Amino acid sequence: MTVSTIGSAIVAVLIVIGGGCAADTGSAVPAKATAEARRQAAAVTFPRVVIHTDAGEFSFQPAACSVGEEDGAQVFTIHGPGKGPDGKPVYVDIDGADQGPMGDTDMRIHVGVDAQFKHGDPAWISNSAVSHGFDVPASVASVEGDVVVLSGVVFSADGDSRLDVEGPVRIDCSR
Repeated sequence: MTVSTIGSAIVAVLIVIGGGCAADTGSAVPAKATAEARRQAAAVTFPRVVIHTDAGEFSFQPAACSVGEEDGAQVFTIHGPGKGPDGKPVYVDIDGADQGPMGDTDMRIHVGVDAQFKHGDPAWISNSAVSHGFDVPASVASVEGDVVVLSGVVFSADGDSRLDVEGPVRIDCSR
């Protein structure tokens, strides 16, 4: 084979492969649209949560909301994107339990981000260490069925700044 014959063969192969890819891509678009429609139809929507603070309202839409039992305590994990009092995006993460040695609840509001595992500035944190630093009782979690109620929540971003939650935070994880 000569160089021009090899070159022609390569071009012919690329045209066949390229044509095949174009045909596959065209048929994949409806499959992607169908998969996205199924995903949206299967998505569970939990009720929006509002956290009333002395600085205004933080609200979020739980993307995940689960309650279960572990070592005799009701444990919960809740997280989702939302908005702060100034309209900036926030992402809220809550993990905790209602009693016993796992009774500490860790609640974080990451300001300026709208996705999990990103760290905002500031990150408002509420847990027993924050409560201890302000010499106030730790927040109390109660779980009844799929509903989590957090009372006495106090946040801090740096150990000195303080953000008080006005009233209980109610989160409904029922489907």
